[in-house]
Amino acid sequence: MVRLAFRHITGARASQIDEIVLDTERELILGRGASASIRFDPHLDIRVGRLHARILWTGAEPPQFELEDLKSRNGTFLNGRLISAPVRLTSGDIIQLGALGPEVQVQWDMRITTKLTLIG
Repeated sequence: MVRLAFRHITGARASQIDEIVLDTERELILGRGASASIRFDPHLDIRVGRLHARILWTGAEPPQFELEDLKSRNGTFLNGRLISAPVRLTSGDIIQLGALGPEVQVQWDMRITTKLTLIG
């Protein structure tokens, strides 16, 4: 399992943190829509599309992720640079949805789970 943390830096949700644990899920959507995994305020974060960008889990050990813009009107930025194709993420990167739009910092770590068998 991998735990991702999204720290909202700017925007309507500034200072809030979303945590997502991925086990079999391989895709996270960022946007204002009700089906987005990481949701932005639908009334205040107007530069964010309903389905703005996605993060794909592309490798297990070490965890590897890619960020892709979903043909949003205002673009997706990674560490201040507009992306035009999927790009690899590094833990600690800053994603911005739209020029002057909200920013989130993404970080992740592995969670090791073990099963315990009780005898007796």
